[in-house]
Amino acid sequence: MLDEDTLYQMVSTWQGVRLKDKTPAQPGQLLVAPTSDFYDTSRPDELRQVERETYAAYKRMVAAACADPSLGLKHTASGELAPEEKFFKIVSAFPHTTGRALDLYVGGEPVETKDANRAIQVQTNAYHWLVQNADKFGFRPYYYEPWHWEYVGTSATAAK
Repeated sequence: MLDEDTLYQMVSTWQGVRLKDKTPAQPGQLLVAPTSDFYDTSRPDELRQVERETYAAYKRMVAAACADPSLGLKHTASGELAPEEKFFKIVSAFPHTTGRALDLYVGGEPVETKDANRAIQVQTNAYHWLVQNADKFGFRPYYYEPWHWEYVGTSATAAK
């Protein structure tokens, strides 16, 4: 159990490392990620836009997750998530407007904010792996949404 002061200090710390640059990505900074990277493969092109550097970091992170046998992810020989694998797939990208935040599938209902769903999500191996490893790829979590990961860049993570 945490006391209220400790909880608010933790929340303040988590909020302090979130994405600072809220400038919307310009069209030239975006790419349309392939449907195979998405939890819902029917998402239209405009909702599959991701800032280029963020997408490259996401792909490196997914390759590392696929290489970790403890996760047991279904993947291709080239280190891509298999079509039938759901964990680590992108649920949402450009609705965040910056193109530098991704909602990733970590279990349960993809982006349901009910406490019971978040309780399931924070217990999955995928979520635990992200907590331990996402920072190496420049991603930081949003404390309230286990699925929400913001790309702050690798220079920000090296400065920690």
